Amino acid sequence: MIIKGKKNRYLRSQAATMKPALQVGREGITENLLNQFEVLIEKNELIKISLLQNTRVEPQDMIDALTEFDANIVPIQTIGSKMIFYKKASKIKNRKYSVELEKM
Repeated sequence: MIIKGKKNRYLRSQAATMKPALQVGREGITENLLNQFEVLIEKNELIKISLLQNTRVEPQDMIDALTEFDANIVPIQTIGSKMIFYKKASKIKNRKYSVELEKM
């Protein structure tokens, strides 16, 4: 799934003021990190991840690992060590951004 145009701009603008919810450090991509990511993205739909300086993980490695973990995860933007991901929440009460995207 790829999000383009107005929808992508909307998600990027919403994530601009967000602080990173997850930070990937020295341990890299672990099962625990993926489980934390799954919980956070299900609750928030939009999440920002930061790669710390001491990590060996490249942004593309992180994107590949997350999209392999769940095919519904969409990478929205990558700037340096910061990445934004989106996934439509399965619970209706957690849908905030997906409701706005459907209006567009």
